[in-house]
Amino acid sequence: MNFTQAQKEVYAMLIENTGKHMLDSGSAYGRNWQRNESKTIEDFNNETEQQITYDSRYQGFERLVSVFHYLSELDIDYICEQFNELNRDATNWDSNFYGVSLEASEYLDSLKNQDIEIDELPYGDHWSTFNTYNGDSDLSQVLQGSWIKIDDEMYLMLQIHGGCDVRGGYTNARLFKIDNLDGMIHQYLREYIDSDELLYEVEYLDVYNENGDIVAEDKVKELIEGK
Repeated sequence: MNFTQAQKEVYAMLIENTGKHMLDSGSAYGRNWQRNESKTIEDFNNETEQQITYDSRYQGFERLVSVFHYLSELDIDYICEQFNELNRDATNWDSNFYGVSLEASEYLDSLKNQDIEIDELPYGDHWSTFNTYNGDSDLSQVLQGSWIKIDDEMYLMLQIHGGCDVRGGYTNARLFKIDNLDGMIHQYLREYIDSDELLYEVEYLDVYNENGDIVAEDKVKELIEGK
């Protein structure tokens, strides 16, 4: 299969060594990047986009969305290419932005000298940056990012959490282009759906138990009726 440049960049982020930190209280079971490093891009692509599991202990349905698939519709243009090349293996992090090297930051500044308009807060002070850990999310890994508008085109400066403790262990930032101005990362795969919507979804998707086995349809109907 031919993967897009953006998919290859996302894959590189998923296996990027984000180091070890004293805050990694859960390091005994492995950091995200350690669990991912043995996987190929084909392994991530073969994951189901979203998996519904029935948790018998809590008697509820849980949804897990593959970060790889969620980010698969992002795009990369020449601005992204240049930024990512500078930031991927950078060593000088003396910039004003977390996860952004001095060289990559200076590159963005240089665009302004080329009469390219850059809006670093396109959605205002509060909504232009995000960390999915701070809200409801079904994603398989935490995302942290900033929205940027460059010449009226929307871009996403993104980091993936590869550590254990969410306070640290993020990848170097990458820049991606969004093909809409509404901040939709994926056209149909949503980051989160609430419990009521999830009950609707399970009628049309396979449901798994804790052992990874598919639950029979009649059993799923019983579980839904019992909610």
